[in-house]
Amino acid sequence: MNSFQRILVVDDDLYIRTIISSTLIQIGYQVDTANDGADAWKALNEVSYYLLITDYKMPRVDGLELISKLRSQDKSLPVILVSGTMPVEALNRQPGLRINAVLEKPFTADELLDAVKRVADAFFVTPFADSMLPPQKLEAASRTTKTLPVKKHSSERDGQGKSLPRILLVDDDRNVRQRSIEALTTSGYDVEAVPDGAAAWQALQANTFDLIITDNQMPRMTGLEMIERMRIARIATPVIMATHNLPTHEFVRKPWLKPNATLQRPFILNDLLNTIKGVLGANNGNGGHSDTLVPNTPE
Repeated sequence: MNSFQRILVVDDDLYIRTIISSTLIQIGYQVDTANDGADAWKALNEVSYYLLITDYKMPRVDGLELISKLRSQDKSLPVILVSGTMPVEALNRQPGLRINAVLEKPFTADELLDAVKRVADAFFVTPFADSMLPPQKLEAASRTTKTLPVKKHSSERDGQGKSLPRILLVDDDRNVRQRSIEALTTSGYDVEAVPDGAAAWQALQANTFDLIITDNQMPRMTGLEMIERMRIARIATPVIMATHNLPTHEFVRKPWLKPNATLQRPFILNDLLNTIKGVLGANNGNGGHSDTLVPNTPE
C-alpha cells in the first residue's frame, strides 16, 4: 500500500488510540494502530509510514525506546510524541531522537491536527507540505494520489509527448525514498531510486540521468565517494546533496567534490523543487559525460 498519508498511532490506552485514529481518518488519512512500542516496531519494519504518533509511557517498549530504535537505523520518519507527563530531562539528554513535535495530554482535535500540519510543513514528506489542503479536500487528494507509480522509466512522457526530466534518487532510508518518489513523480519527474552510492554508480553506467539527488552517509559507498567517482570519470550529471549533516569541511578541502546544490534536512517540498529547477535550468537538463569537468588532483 502507498505510504502517502499513512500514519502509525501508538498508545496503550484504547480510548486515546480510537480518538486519535478517528480524528485522522475523518480528514482522509490512512491510520494503523499499535498498543505499545513492541508492536509498533514490528509495524515500522513492515510498512512505510508518513508519520509516527506515539505515547511515552507504555508496557514492554515505551515511546522513547521506540523512537531511539527508529533513529538507530537512521530512519528519518517524522515523530509526534504525546504524553500526560513529558519526559523533559530524558529528551534533553537525547537530542538525537529528533522528535518533531510534542503534545501534552489532554489535547483537542484541533491541537492534534495543527501538530500534524506543522510537522508536515517542516519536513519533506508530502507533495502538499508547503500548503496542506483543508480537511474537506484531504480525502479527495488522498484518492487521487493512491495509485502513483513507485518507479517510472525513461520512456515516460508528459501530456505533450516530451520526455520527463529523469532523476536518480540515492538514499538508504526506505521511507525517504518512498516519500520522495511520490512527491517528485507528482511534480512531473521520472524517478529511479537506489539505496546507496554503489547502486547509484551501477545505474550511472547503464543509464543517463538529468539529475542526481543523493544523501551522503550510506552503506557501501557514500554520496561524497560517488561524486568523486563521477568527477574522475567526467560524468557531468548535476548533483544535489540532500542530507542532515552536510560535509562542508570536505567541500572546503576538496572543492571539486562540491555538488551543484545542497539542501540540509529537514526541508519543505518547495525548497527541493526550486533547487531542482535552478540546477536543471543552469545545466539545460543535460546529463552525460563532459571533457571539461576535470577534478583537481586529490591531495
